[in-house]
Amino acid sequence: MSSVARRYYERGRTALDNGDLEAAQESLRAALELAPQFGNARVAYAVAIAKAGDCPRAAQVLRQGVGRASSKISSAAMYATLGDVLTMGGDFFGAEEAFKTAAQTPGYEARVASGLARVYARLGRYADMAAQLKLAAATAR
Repeated sequence: MSSVARRYYERGRTALDNGDLEAAQESLRAALELAPQFGNARVAYAVAIAKAGDCPRAAQVLRQGVGRASSKISSAAMYATLGDVLTMGGDFFGAEEAFKTAAQTPGYEARVASGLARVYARLGRYADMAAQLKLAAATAR
């Protein structure tokens, strides 16, 4: 990956952390144009888009990136973030599917369980929510 793409990514992350969603999107989009397989940039770009209120577009960015992921870990991060974005957008069944796909990669157990707990809470499946919260607490240690 080019050092220029990394600089755009770092600039975009700083803007995102500071709440400047427009600048974040601009810098992160530039990073992805230079390095489409740059998973961290894609995840951050999708988060910036979702925080700006366009969850369908954020989901599309992540779906496009899954096929370009440079590793299983990068792909799992995109699926977990897709679950978060779909939850924000109200697509709880799509979010459940995305989280379950991320769960196939070791190391994502706590993140997946906490995401599924949020989905199940929104669906009124409180027993499933409680089970996922217990799992998240047990695996986060």
